[in-house]
Amino acid sequence: MARLVVPSWEWMNDVHLMRWVVRLDEGDPLFRQYDRLVKAVEKVSWAKDSGRHQAVRCGLRVLLTRGYRDLAEITDADLKRMPSADRGADVLDAALCSLGVFDRTPQRGSSRKNRGTRKSARELVAISSIPEWSREVTVLYLETYATRVSDVYVTHRHKVIALAHFWNFLAERYPEVGSSAKVLPAQARAYIPFAMERARGVQRGRKPDDGGVRITAHTWLVEVRSFFSDICTWATEPDSPFSNLAPRTVPLTRHDLVNIGFEKARKQRTARTTATILDLEREMPNLRSHASRLWRQSQSALRNAPSDRSAKAAESVAFWDWALLELLVQSGLRIEEASELTALDILKRRMPDGSLYYMLHVKPSKYDRARVIPIGDGLGRVLAETIQHVKRFYGSTEVPFCDHWDHNERRPRPAGPYLLQGAKHPSPIGIQTIRGRLRAISIASGVKRSDGTPLIVLPHDCRRLFASEHLNNHTPVHVIQALLGHATIDTVMVYAKLYPRNLVEEYRKAVRGLYNSFHGPDSLRNPTSEEWAAFEQSCSMRDMATHLCVLPVGEHCPRGLVCFGCNHAQPMKSATPTFRRMLASHEQALAAAKTAGEPAGQLAARELEVARIRGALQRAEELSGDVAAAIESAGSLPPLSDDAISAREPQHTR
Repeated sequence: MARLVVPSWEWMNDVHLMRWVVRLDEGDPLFRQYDRLVKAVEKVSWAKDSGRHQAVRCGLRVLLTRGYRDLAEITDADLKRMPSADRGADVLDAALCSLGVFDRTPQRGSSRKNRGTRKSARELVAISSIPEWSREVTVLYLETYATRVSDVYVTHRHKVIALAHFWNFLAERYPEVGSSAKVLPAQARAYIPFAMERARGVQRGRKPDDGGVRITAHTWLVEVRSFFSDICTWATEPDSPFSNLAPRTVPLTRHDLVNIGFEKARKQRTARTTATILDLEREMPNLRSHASRLWRQSQSALRNAPSDRSAKAAESVAFWDWALLELLVQSGLRIEEASELTALDILKRRMPDGSLYYMLHVKPSKYDRARVIPIGDGLGRVLAETIQHVKRFYGSTEVPFCDHWDHNERRPRPAGPYLLQGAKHPSPIGIQTIRGRLRAISIASGVKRSDGTPLIVLPHDCRRLFASEHLNNHTPVHVIQALLGHATIDTVMVYAKLYPRNLVEEYRKAVRGLYNSFHGPDSLRNPTSEEWAAFEQSCSMRDMATHLCVLPVGEHCPRGLVCFGCNHAQPMKSATPTFRRMLASHEQALAAAKTAGEPAGQLAARELEVARIRGALQRAEELSGDVAAAIESAGSLPPLSDDAISAREPQHTR
């Protein structure tokens, strides 16, 4: 009788469902499905006991509330309708996949619920606030653009947003237009200040009333300009559907967007990017060290308690924080490119001499261009550790195939052995999860910007750091362009032109601050005439503690300051005990090196050091007295007159 009425999901929250089901007869259909589900859930190795219990409970609730008699009747829509507060949905999803109910690999709750459909051009226009008279031309333009130029879903959404602002402006300001063919240049130019003002109100992350010009407005204007340029070009073709929709002339041109404030906005954005790069250069070593230290500590805790589930979970979290950060920093990949990496993208190549090297194949992303980058030691370690961790999670000998979903394009990616999977769930790591992990590790590490505010590292910041580090290491600009997959070399030149100059300036500020804090503000004053005269007299030779160097100041030292074997070195009589101790120490080290069987080159270097010290000791012992005072008095200059000192004083600062 209890199953003659379909209960609601909320009503079953207060029902002891498991106690009721286990009392059913073993031949009862519901009990058979219960027993089948329990066995499938027990095979989910990564789930906790509480998660398995909740999964069985959720599966029974779905069967009863939907009136199903078999687990095979459960659909993806049933799991999507489950409240987010109900735990066990992910474990239930994995169990149903293992039973063959779903013809796919397991999905996370957020990924399962957020898989929206890819809307057509007409559907995108329908859900926007575009006036009725401009909808047909917008739909026709998007469909033609997808066929001729690109069908990237994100691009279409951005175009709809930009055109919606423009069409609504015309409907409000110029209601007499009524058609895209009637748009005049004066009306399009009047939209420019409106777009700037509108962009200030919708800008994310910044105050709407700060008065600055936004690059967002420039993006909208470029989309409008491209729209009219495209339809005017396509309208010239025979039997074109745009012949009656295109205006006589392009109402908005590139020259209309010059000298209206966007140049200043670009400079401000470039300055912010440069400041971010400087902060990253300073703080990224601390962040990477923090992530690596946490992973090592979690590994040590796991070795001490290998059966502790909390230690395993902590090690997994620390590993993925380290792996995601290192992968982005050492490869320079975009976040979409990193999420699409598979084990098949690691290519093995052989040199003519038989040695092996590895390359990483990067799938097309922003400009639909694939590329191949070399795998160095650091990147190779990250990839190897990731593959080992994924294999350990699944308990398999290879990286398993799994389904993947492109949330930006709203379409499934091909199934493959994706590298970024198995983070506490047998599914790929999402883009938002990567961003969230980088944000969490940035806050936990305590890295700061130059103004003292927290430095939140974004995935693209790792790409900027990759470019700046290669420029600092004198990598050719065209090589960096190929490694990063930039369309033009101008993007790389942003770092080449701006970064070194600001780096040098920031370095000077830092050194100046350290110098002042150590020596005090009095160190920056001009020297007095007496101080300058004493400094000039001491410039004729340098006291090296054991000897005096009489090489003139400013002259190049061909020996690289190896003083004992130099003719300019004048040993002091008082340094004889020091020479003897040095000689005994080096002779003892030479004897130990011969006993240890060091290479002949190292032995020769040690013997040369002993010979130089022995020569210095011999010259010092031959002196009748300490000649330091005599050499200094002989090499000193006569004192300058007051007039000469005053003439020189303004030219010298310390």
